[in-house]
Amino acid sequence: MARAEKARKRAEAVRWAAGERARHSGRPQLGVETEPGTKWFHHRPWKFASQLGFYDPAAPGILTSTRQMEFSDMAVAAPPTSHKGLIFGIDADSGWFLIHDVFEGYGETLESPNVVYIGDLGQGKSSAMKTWGVLRQLILGRRIVVIDKKYQIDRRGGEYTPLAQALDVAPIRFRIGGGGARINLLDPRIATRLDEDLDGPPGEGDGAGFETPAGQSMLLRAVTEEALGRKLTPREGKALRMAHRQALETGRHEGRVADIRDVLAALYRPDVGTAGAAGLTREELKEWGRDPAFELERMIEDDLAGLIDGPTSDEIQLNAGLTVFDVSLLPEEGPALPIVMTIVSTWLANTLYRQADPVPTTLLIEEAWHTVQGSVATVTRRNTKLSRALSLSCQFAFHHISDIPADSPAIAMIKECGTALVYKQSKSDDAKACERLFSLPLGSAAEITALPKAHCLFKIGSADPVVAIHLRSRLEAELTNTDRAMKSRATTHLTEGPA
Repeated sequence: MARAEKARKRAEAVRWAAGERARHSGRPQLGVETEPGTKWFHHRPWKFASQLGFYDPAAPGILTSTRQMEFSDMAVAAPPTSHKGLIFGIDADSGWFLIHDVFEGYGETLESPNVVYIGDLGQGKSSAMKTWGVLRQLILGRRIVVIDKKYQIDRRGGEYTPLAQALDVAPIRFRIGGGGARINLLDPRIATRLDEDLDGPPGEGDGAGFETPAGQSMLLRAVTEEALGRKLTPREGKALRMAHRQALETGRHEGRVADIRDVLAALYRPDVGTAGAAGLTREELKEWGRDPAFELERMIEDDLAGLIDGPTSDEIQLNAGLTVFDVSLLPEEGPALPIVMTIVSTWLANTLYRQADPVPTTLLIEEAWHTVQGSVATVTRRNTKLSRALSLSCQFAFHHISDIPADSPAIAMIKECGTALVYKQSKSDDAKACERLFSLPLGSAAEITALPKAHCLFKIGSADPVVAIHLRSRLEAELTNTDRAMKSRATTHLTEGPA
């Protein structure tokens, strides 16, 4: 009898627990009796029900408000950047403003002020450069130098034309054959020293590494090697250096600034004193410099006609807040683009090297792959190594890592950039190359291939990247719009009208 009573009580307990589970889940089960008003929770753990495999239902929730529940969002991370700097946009994950400035962040969040933008065409690189890299920098009174490569047919010039005109700045335009600006690469304003000289303080010069910007000799050598399409031989290099010295002496004797035509004349007709100083005869020196002379002559009369073959144009100055070098009319192929870009960057580096009070300066180069190939890549590398000492931020834009030769000094230059903005790369190989080059977290390549327009992986120093959304004001959007031609609503008649 006692055993039967015990079994009955156990069965009742099982039915009761099952009913409580059903009421708690809101799904009554068949065969389980439920009564209104039955208490469905228990204040203390019920050991017997737990032994049967049932768990005590939780206590009922309470009504609350959105204000009281704000604490539930405490897991959202802090802002991705500090408050010091210039607004770029917002963090796509948290909605916080993304604020960054290479000059403010130097020494704290990054060690290099240089910036690289990489991404497919039309993903927002240029808009970011024009706003975050130009307009917002100008507000702080900084110096901005732009090398504008992209031609806009509706503007009859580079894409920075409307921005420059809105700020009452006339772009400096280059064109082959004359009618544009000219830069003399032997102009002392561009490079005051010879690479072989030790003009600076003790410890400076070629033997001490990259303590000074590229000098005239290095620039002249790079231009000549571009003309030849190969490296100079030791004898050719010696002939070029002696011709350079003879040209400078000719200019001093005639009371003017020497130019590349004086170098060409010295290669064809070395004087006795120049040859004797090198322990050579005139004929030996002339023979060594014959091939460089032929190619230099062809270059300044063909590929670079009107660009570097005379005095520097008066309108070229680097002291203004904004200077725009419009190189959009120069041909994509040939040496003109990389040579003009390299001369401009060398001029800027030497200008900053001589300034008494450093003014934070930004150099922006669109389609920078022109400056990282061939002989000019070494000059570009040398100038960018000096960025920190010159208070200079070099900002480069590339479409793909594959644009850059694997053995180019540019690979090391890009790796050293303290800030990287990686936009969409449609090809997975390009995305994986970015992941490796910038040491991004594993799996970032898949995210890069799926980035929407105006979104980028924003990496500062060694910190993990964040997905940033670039924001523009209405005025900035108007000044940076490059889609006017494609979105034109102009129409034409169905048939040709009367003459």
